[in-house]
Amino acid sequence: MKPFVKLQNPSGYRACDWDLGKDAVARAAWIDIFANHTESLLKYARESFSPPTDAQFDSYRRTYLELLDRVRNAPEDFAPLTIYKLCEQRAEMMREHGIGDPYDKIKADENDAALKILPSVLACVDDCPVPELVEMLIRGVLAGNKFDLGAQATMDEHASGGIDFRATLDGLPSRPWFVDDVDRIAELLASDSMAYKKAIYFVDNAGGDAILGGIPLTRHLLNGGCDVVLAANKEPALNDILVDELSACLTMIAALDCCIREALENGRLTVVDSGCDCPLIDLSDVTAECNDAATDCDLLILEGMGRAIETNIDTAFTCDTIHLAMIKNPHVAKYIGCQMFDLVASFTPSGQTPSVRGGRR
Repeated sequence: MKPFVKLQNPSGYRACDWDLGKDAVARAAWIDIFANHTESLLKYARESFSPPTDAQFDSYRRTYLELLDRVRNAPEDFAPLTIYKLCEQRAEMMREHGIGDPYDKIKADENDAALKILPSVLACVDDCPVPELVEMLIRGVLAGNKFDLGAQATMDEHASGGIDFRATLDGLPSRPWFVDDVDRIAELLASDSMAYKKAIYFVDNAGGDAILGGIPLTRHLLNGGCDVVLAANKEPALNDILVDELSACLTMIAALDCCIREALENGRLTVVDSGCDCPLIDLSDVTAECNDAATDCDLLILEGMGRAIETNIDTAFTCDTIHLAMIKNPHVAKYIGCQMFDLVASFTPSGQTPSVRGGRR
């Protein structure tokens, strides 16, 4: 695995600049988040298609919480301590204890539910007036991004009855958003004057996120003449959609939508393994498959709080970049200077550093 081919400065790249070792308040908060999330993770693991044994559960819980205590008491031993490192530690320990994909069943259920309403979502897209279309698509991505079982606020909402895509879409804040480059993005993605030939889109969560948000945007790019590469995790990371899950969903979508079907058949729409096993993404280490597909891309789309904000918030790329995210964690909100559930739709030209902190309304 090698650095992502579109990094402006591979040798100086750092996925996550938020050093928790130098931020005692944030460090304590994030360690608490990971510790408190353990019981939720184990709950979903018990309901998964291949639940671990009680012994595996107990050993993982004990060992992982002991590790977090060591991080809490001696953060200097784990320097530089970042959210990404905390994610890596959890993923590694899950593998060591034989805990596979705790979220496989709930992802399958959410994918099935999303696929059932996708035709009506696509029909709404097709009926949308052209001047409003790209904004509608971006709203769909941001509404879908609320399905996140790694954020306590959205976990609570899901536990109380699920996240309603249409209600979330209708309830998005009015513009301007915290970072609002929607008008510029709309100009560049206009279907009759698409500025791009090929995009690589790092997708995020299963269900409403990837299917109801990601697929309509992907379809729009394809219709405008832009080929699309969808990059997804190969290994489990919370409720992120995996390569095999995404490919299976695309096969079903192809049966109901001719644009997706034709794009898959002629190679204009492809799925690649990013090489990541975390809900955040470190682009210093991606697969050769991902790099080969991205070599001739002129647009990068980073979606989700983990990929676009907690990591890669200050990263310059050698192609135009769009960051799309809903802020679902109060500590991330404080870090970048916004409120909970504020929205980021950021456009950054090739070679420039994104401007997200502090907002751009």
